[in-house]
Amino acid sequence: MSDPSKLFDMPLFAGLSAERRQWVRENLSEHRLKKGEILMHEGQTVTHQFVLLEGELLTEKRVAGRQVIDDTRSAPVSVAEASLLAGMPLPLTFSANTDCYLISLAESTVRTLMNECEAFGKQIFRSMYGRISAYDTFILSGEKLAALGRLSAGLAHELNNPAAAVARAADGMRDALDSLHRATRALVLCAMPVDVMETLDTWARRAPPAIDATPAGSLRRSEAEDRFAQWLSTHGIDKPWLMAPRLVAAGFAPEEFEPLTARVSREQFSAGIRWLAATFEMRFLSEQTWLGAERISEIVKAMKSYSYMDQAPLQEVDIHGGIEDTLTIMQHRLKHGVVVTRDYDRALPPVPVYGSELNQVWTNLIDNAIDAMDERGELTIRSHREGNCAVIEITDTGHGIPADVLPRLFEPFFTTKPPGKGNGLGLHIAYRTVVHRHEGRLGVVATEVGTTFQVRLPLVHRHAPGG
Repeated sequence: MSDPSKLFDMPLFAGLSAERRQWVRENLSEHRLKKGEILMHEGQTVTHQFVLLEGELLTEKRVAGRQVIDDTRSAPVSVAEASLLAGMPLPLTFSANTDCYLISLAESTVRTLMNECEAFGKQIFRSMYGRISAYDTFILSGEKLAALGRLSAGLAHELNNPAAAVARAADGMRDALDSLHRATRALVLCAMPVDVMETLDTWARRAPPAIDATPAGSLRRSEAEDRFAQWLSTHGIDKPWLMAPRLVAAGFAPEEFEPLTARVSREQFSAGIRWLAATFEMRFLSEQTWLGAERISEIVKAMKSYSYMDQAPLQEVDIHGGIEDTLTIMQHRLKHGVVVTRDYDRALPPVPVYGSELNQVWTNLIDNAIDAMDERGELTIRSHREGNCAVIEITDTGHGIPADVLPRLFEPFFTTKPPGKGNGLGLHIAYRTVVHRHEGRLGVVATEVGTTFQVRLPLVHRHAPGG
């Protein structure tokens, strides 16, 4: 038979007088939960302190859109007192991991005990301090891992595009190399005149013109390819639609080939055209392979620099380099419609910082700015010096921040984003990193046409700040 008097075996209630114990018995409520039942949901308002006297509770937290197990709490243990006394929403979901027996005390009862029983107050604050410290470490570590997961997913997407381009180009090179081999053999067998071969060789080394990527330019290019294919067809070229696009991209027009048709046989002209088109195709595919490999190298280099791999945690760094590395690895979020404008003071000296931690600040602030603009707008990043501080400003053209929200912006778990979009830790982590780790300042100025986050970092590192 469950007995609520077990409550007074706990250190939290052991110091109560006999009279006060009787008063508590008269003011408590008893509760029973079956395994799997929910006691309290994350985010709800807490009205009672609960004490688990039998069984085990499971605590969970929603991180980055998914439910993450935090801990298990075995009887006897008090829960929810921190949220109750602070008047804050519950940060965890509590459910029964086994069949449970609990008692609850209303807020008025708890506050009476706090005011009249010194031993109760000391024990409850000691319990709250230990639990909050452990929870702080857990949830911040979880958020950093979640942020790393989001970053990794974005990087994987960014790396996939150039990797796929390299694979396509390498695959195309097989066919292009076969075509070039057949075309070269045809040139030899048809005894191409030396002077014509020299002309073809000169043309093959011609640098291609810049591509007009506008809709009008694409239309003109398509029309030019059709005309070229028709012209090649009239001169006996088989499958001219395969060669016309590459010759047009190289800057050729049928008029340049007219003199050549009068100097060689139809067989020689066909061999020359095929060799020229195959040469340009190989050059194009080689260029695509090089561009893809360069992009992959750029991303990997930026990620290594972003994480300060194999480097000391605290060092003097170029602030702009860290921001650029961050922009590179966040390209998957920028490319849908965000224009980045830079206004850097390149005269800024290196700043003593924890490089990888500061880069997470840039990540959180830029990510927040992109969300504020719904992924479309102008992101402006400025830097300048004020006295002994480097100042970095990140401005978006989003819908701004309401005045009543500004005072709570850096609070943990405070967010104006819809469920699953954010959990209110990104700006809190940025604030802790700037203020506590780097002895700097993080402020915000919001208007109806955008928001500016301002980071101030001392140019002289006074001492190693605590975590």
